[in-house]
Amino acid sequence: MPLPGAAAAEELIFYVNGRKIIEKNADPEQMLLSYLRKRLRLTGTKYGCGGGGCGACTVMISTYEPASKKIRHYSANACLLPICSLYGAAVTTVEGVGSTKTRIHPVQERLAKCHGSQCGFCTPGMVMSIYTLLRNHPEPTSEQMTAALAGNLCRCTGYRPILDACKTFCKESVCCQRKVNGKCCLDQEDNLFDNEEKVSTSLFSTDEFQPLDPTQELIFPPELMRMAENQPKRTLLFRGERVTWISPVSLDELLDLKAAHPEAPLVVGNTGVGPEMKFRGVFHPVLIAPARIPELNVLKYTDDGLTLGAACSLSRVKDILTDAIAEFPEEKTRVFRAVLQQLRTLGGEQIRNVASFGGNIISRKSTSDLNPVLAASNCVLNLASRGQKRQIPVGDIFADGVGNNTITPEEILVSIHIPHSRKGEYVSAFRQAPRRENALPITNAGMRVLFEEGTDIVKDLSIFYGGAVLTTVCPKQTCWTLIGRHWNEQMLDEACRLILKEIALPGLAGDENIDYKKTLMVSFFYRFFLEVSQSLKTMDPCHYPDIPVEYRSVLQDFKTRMPQSIQIYQASDFILTFQSPQDPIGRPVMHQSGIKHATGEAVYIDDLPSVDGELFLATVTSTRAHAKIVSIDTSEALKEAGVFDVITAHDVPAANEFYSSDEPEIIFARNKVICVGQIVCAVVADSDVHAKKAAAKVKIEYEMLEPVILTVEEAIKHNSFFEPKRKLEQGNVDEAFETVDNIIEGQICIGGQKHFYMETQSILAVPKGEDKEMDVYVSTQHPAIIQEIVAASLGVPANRIMCHVKRVGGAFGGKILKTGLLASVAAVAANKTGRAVRLILSREDDMVITGGRHPFIAKYKV
Repeated sequence: MPLPGAAAAEELIFYVNGRKIIEKNADPEQMLLSYLRKRLRLTGTKYGCGGGGCGACTVMISTYEPASKKIRHYSANACLLPICSLYGAAVTTVEGVGSTKTRIHPVQERLAKCHGSQCGFCTPGMVMSIYTLLRNHPEPTSEQMTAALAGNLCRCTGYRPILDACKTFCKESVCCQRKVNGKCCLDQEDNLFDNEEKVSTSLFSTDEFQPLDPTQELIFPPELMRMAENQPKRTLLFRGERVTWISPVSLDELLDLKAAHPEAPLVVGNTGVGPEMKFRGVFHPVLIAPARIPELNVLKYTDDGLTLGAACSLSRVKDILTDAIAEFPEEKTRVFRAVLQQLRTLGGEQIRNVASFGGNIISRKSTSDLNPVLAASNCVLNLASRGQKRQIPVGDIFADGVGNNTITPEEILVSIHIPHSRKGEYVSAFRQAPRRENALPITNAGMRVLFEEGTDIVKDLSIFYGGAVLTTVCPKQTCWTLIGRHWNEQMLDEACRLILKEIALPGLAGDENIDYKKTLMVSFFYRFFLEVSQSLKTMDPCHYPDIPVEYRSVLQDFKTRMPQSIQIYQASDFILTFQSPQDPIGRPVMHQSGIKHATGEAVYIDDLPSVDGELFLATVTSTRAHAKIVSIDTSEALKEAGVFDVITAHDVPAANEFYSSDEPEIIFARNKVICVGQIVCAVVADSDVHAKKAAAKVKIEYEMLEPVILTVEEAIKHNSFFEPKRKLEQGNVDEAFETVDNIIEGQICIGGQKHFYMETQSILAVPKGEDKEMDVYVSTQHPAIIQEIVAASLGVPANRIMCHVKRVGGAFGGKILKTGLLASVAAVAANKTGRAVRLILSREDDMVITGGRHPFIAKYKV
């Protein structure tokens, strides 16, 4: 396969925590997270989800820009960052920030002393997000602090104590500024319990904190500066086992590469291509990284707007638009404001810092928050291919739905032109998601209206919706019909009717999700109507009517403020005088492992050093809800590189099931499967990558069985109940109902819920070499039951199995029985192979195997 402009594979040069790394065999498929943890043994950076959604793997990336002679620090998700993208960069992990062996950084100290960790698994990521912000803004505002943490999840501590630690770095007051009764709200909180005896509200003393000194931070490596300034730019090429990475330096070279490899994706932040390859099994033999090409990083102001390079990060676009809004008059920046509004909640900081503006557009995903507003605003795409350049409106790439081929495979998006808004033109953007930040939208929208000069007559109208169907969609007929209409309630009523008529949502009639999306679509247009009406009223107060008072709240944005709280406890000064110094009652004691959580030195199961000859296990799970297993073909899996063996039910020495109730938990499915996610077999190999690739090659033939029960309603219909049925009865209920005046009846439905602990199910089983003795290192809430289950599966006395639990990275009830099942899988594999076996579930496997909390339906009659 010819690779234009590329020479022999390069050495990858970058720095980690001030240490130079030279990687001679850089694999484009290897992410920074696995490289840090497995090659460099820096285990403070954690695996939480693998998809950039939790922030547990946050690191700081630093790069030098020779043109401006500035160093840029930004946070990023190590789980999505290919190591090949780090040429010439410096990486800082939680270990590089501070440690108990050297010095603890103020961020780490304050998180621990403000009680900001509980299980501690998310804490290193929190540290890195805060630390990166402080490197850029040593005295941040509360808004900057809350934005910096939007990409980090915490499941057990909650965010209050974490934000308490953050507030100590913010120099501004976090007061509400309302001064109710002439007093500051903070003073009122402080004085609220002054008159109460034996009560304290102080959880920590800020006098104990060491000051933040920006001059003491790790410097950017001078060698990388010299490389950036003195080395001529050249094409970089890295070859892995399956994938080749090419990073060109000129637009012409990029176009030649795209002509030779039209199906090769362009990768800047890897936030789109990465998850596709990882979670959906999409394979690309060639990846092209265009981030170093000047034309793709352009910023150009023109008379009618501004042009931004397609490789610009979303964070850079956000900063550029913020500056432009401050510079230009309001009338010209309405498009900028609408785009900026969507950028504030698009992903977390870590995603925005690496994801490209062009990638978000060109992926044409229905869930893109930018595409509807860019299309509605008549933004223009500047495209190029070898020997040709052209421009098209953003809306054209959605014109024919999912199968749109407006952009050919050989073309690339060079830049995007965002126009100034005109007099009498109004633009708005909307989104509704399960949570406000770092979540994909349920539905979003971009809307623009242009009026005839000095009137409220619609001259042009553009509406685009995302999330409703498979791609961004425009109700064109509705827009055309409303041109020439006055902007009034009659127009509003007709617009809502036409939108619902024109946009057909896929799904069954009466589907709650479909009904909700329809409601959102109409609600977005209603809010747009009110926003524009308010603007018209402001422009000409005498001519346009007031918006009714009861509707004005619709126009108010929800402002992000640093949350306030107060904790009350009985002070130790008032407890019995003979209280022991070791007695924690009445004393807000720091978590014993708090400092180690914050420095990344706390050891979890997957942080344990590798055992000599250790194997990695990947599970093969059922894809059917209820089926007979006809055959299991492992031949292709066994041919894969690094594969040691395949483990099935036939390899279990003793009990292949255990009982926690009347229904057994089955370790390996033998003849049939009873749910999606049931373990059928497992592959052990010399690496987790090889094990997972081989597991995907196992072929299972099923024969469907009836009934297939997927909901509580279906279980009731088929009389499928757990035994014993519990029944409490007193008197004759039927007779009682016949004698009453009123009867109230109905039902309550509660959906199921995943436990979503930050640390996935993790087990390391180490055979001791005699009498089937085994050490099992496991993340569990109940080591005794794990011991019993593993011993039963191996057919040995329980005293031959030693369970070790140092700490658990969250559990919430989800690391008991299923952990026992998984520990048995690992133990059976270790018993058969005679090797240590490590089983660390990926987030997607964890979600499908462990089930979760059950849904409920309760019917009542009173």
